[in-house]
Amino acid sequence: MKGKRFQWITILLTVCIMLLWTFIVPLEAEASSFPEFIKIGLKYGSTGPSDCTLSSKSGFVLGTITEEGFKETLPLPAYSTVVASIENGHVALHDQQGVLLSANIGVNGCLAAADYKENGLITYENADYRGGMLLLVNSSNKLSIINYLKTEEYLYGVIHREMSQSFPIEALKAQAVAARSFVMESYGRHTADGFDVCSSTHCQVYGGYNAEYPSTCQAVNETKGLLVWSKGEPAPVFYHKNSGGHTQSIGEVWSFPMNHLTGKVDPYSPNYPWSATIYFNTLEQKLTRAGYLTGSIQSVKIGGRNSAGAVSKLIIEGNKDTVNLEKEKIRSVLGTSLVRSRHFNIGTEYLGRDGMSSLIADFQLSNGRLKKDVGEKVYVLSAGDKLKEVNSAELHITNGNKTIKAKTTETPSDTPDSVVATGDKVIFTGVGSGHGVGMSQDGAIEMAKQGFTFDQILHFYYTDIEVR
Repeated sequence: MKGKRFQWITILLTVCIMLLWTFIVPLEAEASSFPEFIKIGLKYGSTGPSDCTLSSKSGFVLGTITEEGFKETLPLPAYSTVVASIENGHVALHDQQGVLLSANIGVNGCLAAADYKENGLITYENADYRGGMLLLVNSSNKLSIINYLKTEEYLYGVIHREMSQSFPIEALKAQAVAARSFVMESYGRHTADGFDVCSSTHCQVYGGYNAEYPSTCQAVNETKGLLVWSKGEPAPVFYHKNSGGHTQSIGEVWSFPMNHLTGKVDPYSPNYPWSATIYFNTLEQKLTRAGYLTGSIQSVKIGGRNSAGAVSKLIIEGNKDTVNLEKEKIRSVLGTSLVRSRHFNIGTEYLGRDGMSSLIADFQLSNGRLKKDVGEKVYVLSAGDKLKEVNSAELHITNGNKTIKAKTTETPSDTPDSVVATGDKVIFTGVGSGHGVGMSQDGAIEMAKQGFTFDQILHFYYTDIEVR
């Protein structure tokens, strides 16, 4: 009996341990997967101010940031405005009349509105913010102004700055999930500066409470906690404005391949043409700033394309040296506001991902969602609204300068990639905007207009993922 009793006790203990493991470990894993609070750098480094003025209609409470969150230390409800400055290497607080309130708020000193628990706001430089303001003395002997708040509330101030609140709710919800997932990639990027992420395009553009709208808050609330997952882990995601018709594989843009960030044909991104002219003397200056000493620029030409048809190498020849700019280095050196994407040609007209050579093949017709191979016979609508049967092999396509057969094995000798810019300038013409990795925001908006849900949008732009 004793042996059997011991056996049953052992079994019960084993079951209890398994249950505890089942209930405790996943909760810990989920809790650690996404930060509850976040620190946003508003002003920092050498650009930080020597002093700053903060205001709150309800007064203030001084506290400190701990691992558990904001811990109150000194109530200041009588002061609607306070001035923070650096004194003796510490952050000191004064009222508007210069009366000292605190000689040293501490290394993690944070000011919040007295009614912060009821969503009270704190104002800095005419902008309102949720949460509190963490004030630090940085290595440049300036103040770092850091907004400390709940991460979900941080997203309230991100969505409109990344995608206008006027767009369809399903697109905004897709943006909310992408932005939340992007936090996983960028969180802690600025640890050396004393905060987690900045408020600019280096991380995500953040506008605080003034950037919140009912639709963007709804998008965050209705997707609360949802992330993009790949291979059982929260996945870093990226997004951009317009794919130019084909998104990019991350390994062909930067240097680390990820399965869920694989390029694909994108029929949803609307046409987004652009052109840019860069004079050779300006180009030389840009290259010099980037550390390339080419001397006087002699020529610019395309040196290759990647699997998406985007330019993978740009060859710039100078009288002292030749530079090969590759991948996103092309845009970062030349200027992302000028070279909007790497879907470009050199010349005065963009002809598609492979120029005229893209027309040299069997072709397809598309309504934006479905594609169909063109058969032997096609029907053409004439000017008199009459259908005419035409053999597809006899169809011709023109760009206004050159006409070729739509179906042919002939290779034109003057493809756009053979164009070499010489003289005093280079003209780029292209389509799309951004690095091209992940979700196209313009494409997401179009998909939402066509009735796709936010999770369908995310599954289209990210490969083999889960949204949970």
